[in-house]
Amino acid sequence: MDAINTTAIFNNTTSCDDGSCMPVGKNPFVFNKWEKTLIILANAAIFCLAIPANGIVIAVISRVQNVRTPTSTFLLNLCVADILIASLYIPFITVDMYITSHWIFGDFMCRLVSFVFYLATYFSILLLTAISVERYISVCLPKRLRLTAKKAFITTVVLWLIAVCLAMPLFIVKTTKVHRQVEYCVLTWSKKSAKIYHTVALTLFYIMPIAFMGMVYYKIGRKVWSSANRTSSMKLSKKRSSHSKLRFTKIALAIILSFTISWTPRNATKTLHLFDKNFPYSYEFAHIVYPIIYWVAFSNCAVNPLIYCYMSQNFRKAFKIFRNRRTRSYLVESMSVMSRSSSKRFSRRIQKPADETFPQEMNGVPNEQEDLHTNSEVRDGSQVSKHEMRNKKDLYLIVSAL
Repeated sequence: MDAINTTAIFNNTTSCDDGSCMPVGKNPFVFNKWEKTLIILANAAIFCLAIPANGIVIAVISRVQNVRTPTSTFLLNLCVADILIASLYIPFITVDMYITSHWIFGDFMCRLVSFVFYLATYFSILLLTAISVERYISVCLPKRLRLTAKKAFITTVVLWLIAVCLAMPLFIVKTTKVHRQVEYCVLTWSKKSAKIYHTVALTLFYIMPIAFMGMVYYKIGRKVWSSANRTSSMKLSKKRSSHSKLRFTKIALAIILSFTISWTPRNATKTLHLFDKNFPYSYEFAHIVYPIIYWVAFSNCAVNPLIYCYMSQNFRKAFKIFRNRRTRSYLVESMSVMSRSSSKRFSRRIQKPADETFPQEMNGVPNEQEDLHTNSEVRDGSQVSKHEMRNKKDLYLIVSAL
């Protein structure tokens, strides 16, 4: 069941799955003030963590040349999908379900938010499947096949297009309906159509990919296990390459496991809602379990960057390079500003008006006091200039050290 449609299924709202709005049952999505506050803060924590964390990963991968590999290309696009869910789904859902209890963003946003959610979810599972294939090629077939960053980019474009095509029906069938002068974002297709779509989507974008990835990582595990005994006789360069591949494989496996754990409860409850007439089995079950299930699913958006930082030495090194580059650029910019300002001050000191630089002669005799005063100012200006040049040299040394 789509979270954006849950407020339109129970009493005090509507059920519009068959095109007509009818009241049903007691609404388990009516929360007291403290429950709403807790849920809102939990969702806000994911929002505030997921967007900057994934943004940092994108910045590091796109700016540091050494980490532009097929795997990093896939991980960058996975971060983009996570940002889409965190920015265009979580805030709207939180407002709809826990603040206003109805839809206030209009018909277009009703369609767009649901479309973006399914687009990002479908793309994520397809991309995780592609990562498992890339890991299999890298570990099991390193001499036969080679996946380049360019091929990885083309693969991600194709996967985005597939996800767009499969998520487009949600943009079409979602709309807003008014019931008792209140607007709700609901599905307009029949329950039979919803069952067919969900069955196809669950099979193609959850069951089959997870089964396929399980088989692939089983073969990778066997390959790694069989080659572990030969590691001691390898050369140092081959050992490092083998350990690097193993680390990347562990990271990919951790990402897939976190995705499976996060989204399995949500997919299970949606399946039960469509195919079991008695679901949800009680008011208490829906009232307590649904917010937890969706929070666990949303939390996957913020988990992936933590996995990179914790498990990937290469990413941590790349992040240090990225941070040092930003510090260096800041120092260079500060030095440039300081240089321009010091030049202006020095030019103001040594460039005097004509009547001061060349004092008028009084009764045919030059004004010696003004001459001496001007010469002393020039000497002072030259001393200031030397001092500022020493400061510039110090800044250059700092930049070169970085």
